[in-house]
Amino acid sequence: MDSITQAALGGLCGEMTLRKQLGWKGMAWGVFIGTLPDLDIIAYPWLDKVQQLSWHRGISHSILMCFLAALVLGWLLAKIHRKRGVTQRQATWFVFITWVTHVAIDCFTSYGTQIFEPFSNHRFALNNMSIIDISFTLPMLAGLLLVLFFKKDSPTRTIIGRSAAIWLCLYTTASFTLQHQANVYFKKQLSAHGITPARMMTAPTISNIFLWRMLAESEGDYHIAYWSFFDKPDRPCRIDTTPSGHTLLKPLKNYPQAQKLTWFAKDWHKVVVDPANGGSLLLIDMRFTEIVTSEVKSPVFVWQLIEQSDTLDFRQVSFRDRSKVGETLDYLWQRIQGNAPEWMNGSWPWHENTFQRSP
Repeated sequence: MDSITQAALGGLCGEMTLRKQLGWKGMAWGVFIGTLPDLDIIAYPWLDKVQQLSWHRGISHSILMCFLAALVLGWLLAKIHRKRGVTQRQATWFVFITWVTHVAIDCFTSYGTQIFEPFSNHRFALNNMSIIDISFTLPMLAGLLLVLFFKKDSPTRTIIGRSAAIWLCLYTTASFTLQHQANVYFKKQLSAHGITPARMMTAPTISNIFLWRMLAESEGDYHIAYWSFFDKPDRPCRIDTTPSGHTLLKPLKNYPQAQKLTWFAKDWHKVVVDPANGGSLLLIDMRFTEIVTSEVKSPVFVWQLIEQSDTLDFRQVSFRDRSKVGETLDYLWQRIQGNAPEWMNGSWPWHENTFQRSP
């Protein structure tokens, strides 16, 4: 998830485990250690574009690193604060749960986390939460700020910290429950439309767990549909079908760059001829919610592939210029409430003769 959430979650771990010995410093240590796994991006300047795809959320987010970090940083933390009564066991446990919770909530998203590195590069994703979810993050931040107004041995401070932790557990449980309901709904709708999917994934839209997006694949096509917890029973389910275009990528399949991009997208990729440059292709990662307005719908992760001199170059491009942030968020809020009947009626950028995009 986003860095603020990870830092706050680390702070909560510090508050829950080191508060009695270190007071606010326990929270500060939690914020610091909670952000460490994401500092793998510091290595980006020394990696090429292909390596960067597999490096972030790689070894630093592995189960192995959870144990190694706990042993090394736990020993160091206990040594620094031994006069304050922080034991080796307590410090090790603190670092372990801080690192593990960081990895765990990253696994909740659709991005994928390589928890089995260095033994496997499989990207594990449960798809039950958005990469950014203010309903998950804000109560936790509010609790952390509030506890600072109380002494470290205050019973009220204990209650606030535990309440924040309980909220996170309840919210996560609710996300899995609603995801199950969404799966049941989508499977029923696919059957009603005569579609037998080879595979399907369901994930929430940005910053909520009430509006869910389905992506299914069958016989060379992708099928996209949305369901909100607040939808009326008689609301028709629109299933947007678009060709996967995988055959377009076959001439490039032996290039390491193409293989890495399809691996990153977990084979949920769509390929189209670039409307702005007929000599190149666009590879779209279909796992993520589109940027939707009443007139357009744009993918989030798109790469342009250009073959030249027996090499394949790729760069990330964006279609976000097609819509305004305020308009997009307002339309999303309408859809969450069960409104926006024209949802997903807009055009894809590759269906237009002229369009804007930014590098």
